[in-house]
Amino acid sequence: MAKSRARETTESIERLYVTLRHLFYRGFYKPSGVSGESLRSLLMNINPEIYGTMGVSNKIELDGLMYVLDRLPEGIEETAFVHLTSDEGFDKGSFEPIIPKKRRRLCYRIDEHQMNIEVLLGRSEIYDILTHLTFLYIEADKIRNLGFLMDDGARPKRTWRIIEEVALGEKKFSRKEKEVALIHLSSLIGRTFDETLNAYNSFGDDQNPDRLFKIIYFLGKGSLDDIQDKREREIHFSAILRERVGHHYFGEKWAHKVKEVLAQNDLHMRPLHIISANMHSVKNMLFANDALGKKQK
Repeated sequence: MAKSRARETTESIERLYVTLRHLFYRGFYKPSGVSGESLRSLLMNINPEIYGTMGVSNKIELDGLMYVLDRLPEGIEETAFVHLTSDEGFDKGSFEPIIPKKRRRLCYRIDEHQMNIEVLLGRSEIYDILTHLTFLYIEADKIRNLGFLMDDGARPKRTWRIIEEVALGEKKFSRKEKEVALIHLSSLIGRTFDETLNAYNSFGDDQNPDRLFKIIYFLGKGSLDDIQDKREREIHFSAILRERVGHHYFGEKWAHKVKEVLAQNDLHMRPLHIISANMHSVKNMLFANDALGKKQK
C-alpha cells in the first residue's frame, strides 16, 4: 500500500532535522555537495507552502524569495561563504551590523565573499536559517539553468546579458529601457510582466531600486561559479556556536535575565505564568477573539 502524502512529509521532516543536526556538529557543508543535495531533495519532498513554486524548474518563486530575504541579511545573495556564529564579539570591531527586516539577528559582511550570521536562539534558529538557505540555493540553480546554455559551455543567453547590465549599473537606463529590461527579466524567470513589475517595486527602494535585478543576477552567478569550481558555496558553523548550543548557553542567560527583571519590579513573589512563544502567537492569544468578534469561553 502506497504511503500517504502526509506520512511521506512527516518522514522527510524527521530526516531533514537529523541531517541538519549531523551537518551542524560536523562543522560545515557544501550546498552543491552530497549533503547539500540531500537537504534539497528532502525540502522538495516537504514542499512548504511558503516556498511556493520551488519545485517548478522554469519558474522562479518571487514571493518565497521575498519571504526568505526579509529574514536573511541584505547582500547574502552575493556571498559564497555563510558562517553561522555565536555572539563572538564582532560588534567590537569596525564591521557594520546588518539586521534583516523581519528578524532581530546581527549579521556582518566580513568581506566580498563572506557573510556571518549570529545565532542566539539555538537549534531551532539554525534549522530555520539553513532551510531558508537551501531554498535560496534551489532557486539560484534554477536561475543559472534559465540564464545560461549549460550544454553549450555555459554560454549566457541574451536576456542574461541585459539583466547583468542593469544589475551592475554598467549604463544609465531610461524608463522605457528599464521596462524593456523588465520584460526580458520576466521572460527569464517564467513570470508575467505584471508579476515581475510588482516584485521589482516590492524588492526595490529609493536607495536600491534595481535590487530584484541584482538578486537574480548574483544568485545565478554564484551558482555558475560553484558548478564551474571558480568559487564553491560553503556553510560553516563556528566552534563556539557548536559548544554553546550544546550547553544551553543562551537559555541560561535568558532565564537569569527574566528572574532579574522580576526581582527589579517586585514581581518575584507573585504567582506568574511566563509565556514562552513567538510574539505573533502572544498577540493572537491576546487580541484574536476581539479581532474576530468572538467571545471567550
